[in-house]
Amino acid sequence: MTVIPILLETLPNELLMNIFQYFDARDLFRAFHNLNCRFNRLLRSLRYVCFTLIKFDSNESNDYHIFAPYIYNLVIDHAVNIDLSRFANLHRLTLLSPTSNQLKQVVSNSLDYLEYLSIGYEHFLFSYYIPDLCEKIFSNGFPRLTSCCLFEPRILEIIPKFTQATQLCILKMDNVDLLAYKYILSLCPNLNLFEFTMLNQQDDLINIEPHRNLKKMSIKFPSLMKSFSDCAMNCYLSCVPNLEQLNVCEINFDVTIMVYLNSNWFASLIKKHLPSLRRYKYYIHACGVKQNDENTLNSIKTNFKQIHNQRYQSVLVIKLSHSSLSTD
Repeated sequence: MTVIPILLETLPNELLMNIFQYFDARDLFRAFHNLNCRFNRLLRSLRYVCFTLIKFDSNESNDYHIFAPYIYNLVIDHAVNIDLSRFANLHRLTLLSPTSNQLKQVVSNSLDYLEYLSIGYEHFLFSYYIPDLCEKIFSNGFPRLTSCCLFEPRILEIIPKFTQATQLCILKMDNVDLLAYKYILSLCPNLNLFEFTMLNQQDDLINIEPHRNLKKMSIKFPSLMKSFSDCAMNCYLSCVPNLEQLNVCEINFDVTIMVYLNSNWFASLIKKHLPSLRRYKYYIHACGVKQNDENTLNSIKTNFKQIHNQRYQSVLVIKLSHSSLSTD
């Protein structure tokens, strides 16, 4: 069988574009940039170029200016000195362990095309740019931002200072208490999805104006809460009448699985406040379980199904430290 060599330049544009998908952004531009006018046009036509910077390497962080204008999605996971002003087409930005300098650049650069922003826990000590960043996020400082993940705990101290409504549709946060929940709903009238970790249980009644656009909500409460009362959950559910999907995640350590036999799973509150609910998913992550009886687990599953009575799709997922059981 005769093998006929094929020159790369003879391949059609469609095939070349498919090949480009398997290249890292840096390798792609190193290999094809300035080869000829045709390859330059193809590179400029790429819409969703991703660049992930996770290693502390001077060479890695110094040559990005060649392809920076074409980057659509940028992920940084190190204390790298990088000039965000070069990323003129940036639509998605993730800072996994942000430094003060990185936060300063997010605040100072316009980032007019930014649609998604994720800020992890700050890598160093207190940064003076956290308040400015929050103000920019919750005051429409990013004109196209619709999705945001904020995992910096000090944000809760800053949110009550803002009054202007934002265009955010998706928001994911850690450490949200009931008062912050109230402020966030008022600041984000277009919010469609809200995921957060409960900071503490609060039974005090707080008047919260109804939020009619929220369709999906995920609430996680950690092991420090041995139980989560209906009174506390009532405040969170009573103001989202059009909710269609609700996820609750409970993380527990050193528990007896028997405590879930008589659980109501917030069924009465759902019936009262969420007439549009279509899907309800309850996760239990239990570590160091003192008792693992199959009959008990089956009884818990049966109880869960009976309580929700097929009014909506209900799913219970139980993950133990030594086994996994789920109900569909």
